[in-house]
Amino acid sequence: MSQLIDVPSVEANRAALANLAGADPVLVDVAPAIEVVPGMHRNLVLASGPSMPWSEYCGGQRTAILGAVVYEGLAADLAAAADLLASGSVEVAGCQDYGCVGSLAGVTSASMPMVVVEDRATPGKRAFCTLFEGEASARLNYGVWSDEVDTNLRFLAEVIGPSLGRIVRASNGIRLLPIMQRALRQGDELHSRNAAASLLFLREIASSLHYAGASVNELLAYLTAGDYFFLRPAMAAAKVMSTRLAGYSGSSIVTAMGFSCRQFGIQVSGLGDHWFTGPLPWLQEYKIQFGHQIEDAEFMGGESIITEVCGLGAFAQVSAFSLQDYQGGVEGMIQNNQQMYRITHGESALFKLPFLGFRGSPTGIDVHAVTDTSIAPVMDIGIAGRHGGQIGAGLARAPLQPFIAASTVLRK
Repeated sequence: MSQLIDVPSVEANRAALANLAGADPVLVDVAPAIEVVPGMHRNLVLASGPSMPWSEYCGGQRTAILGAVVYEGLAADLAAAADLLASGSVEVAGCQDYGCVGSLAGVTSASMPMVVVEDRATPGKRAFCTLFEGEASARLNYGVWSDEVDTNLRFLAEVIGPSLGRIVRASNGIRLLPIMQRALRQGDELHSRNAAASLLFLREIASSLHYAGASVNELLAYLTAGDYFFLRPAMAAAKVMSTRLAGYSGSSIVTAMGFSCRQFGIQVSGLGDHWFTGPLPWLQEYKIQFGHQIEDAEFMGGESIITEVCGLGAFAQVSAFSLQDYQGGVEGMIQNNQQMYRITHGESALFKLPFLGFRGSPTGIDVHAVTDTSIAPVMDIGIAGRHGGQIGAGLARAPLQPFIAASTVLRK
């Protein structure tokens, strides 16, 4: 359990946010999970959301977990992988219990390359996230397992991860906060839009690209193939930053959010590592790709909403009006963003919103405020299809139940 700091409850939230303001997330390495994630071992697969028994996983998230077992060479096929998981020979656990954050299904296994982000202001405090799988619709984290997915995962592990790791280590780490702050001024909200941040990252490493060696052209092709590379460093940065909010006795600030294929959960500063859970989120706005309909959608997990915990993503919507076609239009984005100030304890000292006169983004989701107003946090999410793959994107609302439950415990 987290060590609680005995601070009067009225002051606790203020103290937690002041601590968040001192964060300095730095990308320090890219390396296999088994080498960098504490507690990781060959027979462990991590997935998005609070830990659940293997029997509870379903749909695309279940398929992705099975695929990871086959990918690691622990089973010859999905059926054999299911037997190993059912017997307990292979374990499954929630990403955030291990300091990781998982995109969508969130599946993370031993040999997968991880971005390693350290809070330089607190040496040794780290968070981890897998690399972006690329623009292809067939991705493990979107519930697809196939030869194509397997080949791509091995390419990331054997080519992209090692070459990017050499660059990061030769650079003595890459500070992420300046990139994130500038990207907010260039049209990103650091969740559903990372176009500016991805290009700013590439510019940051340009002078060190020669450390990639023979893989430099493949690395450049990977980094420029789409706009979402930086989402994973942003997620790990948000995770390591959010740990600064944790451990203040009486504090009602949310320190983690995530959901699996079955449930949504939150952790709260003054309540240690306990997960308060409830039903899955609901979609407020969305855009579905041609050839699909909303009935094809499936929630299979997601922890990229850790960015919202730190005042990014849907809590910084007004920085990314290009997302308006699936965020309720410009007026809807403004209203949603402003509404979030009603359920947060304060404004970010790190992330400023140009459209709002450089006002700090709403930061520090307060379970009491959510309970008292019945305003659920908004979250930017990708939408997966029930047969796997991404079929859209949208704006979701968290369920109220976990916030009410946490608020009730704190008020006893």
